[in-house]
Amino acid sequence: MGRFVRIDKESSPKTVLLNLDLVATVELAPQSDLLSSGADSRKVYATFLAPDKTAIATLHFDSSGDANAWVKTHLGVEL
Repeated sequence: MGRFVRIDKESSPKTVLLNLDLVATVELAPQSDLLSSGADSRKVYATFLAPDKTAIATLHFDSSGDANAWVKTHLGVEL
């Protein structure tokens, strides 16, 4: 059986299970300038990709430090 992590969607009753065994690459990208205001400028998106570069999930974090901590905790690697 694979390693799964539960992700609760903000402001929604929906829950997603992310199969960590499928993740081959994690890409971090800052929030678009069009979407951010001063306080939001540190927010980032982490996109989890399969070996064929198909996006499996994209998660939003308040900072790159939060994203790095999440990836280290769940995938055992540092970005």
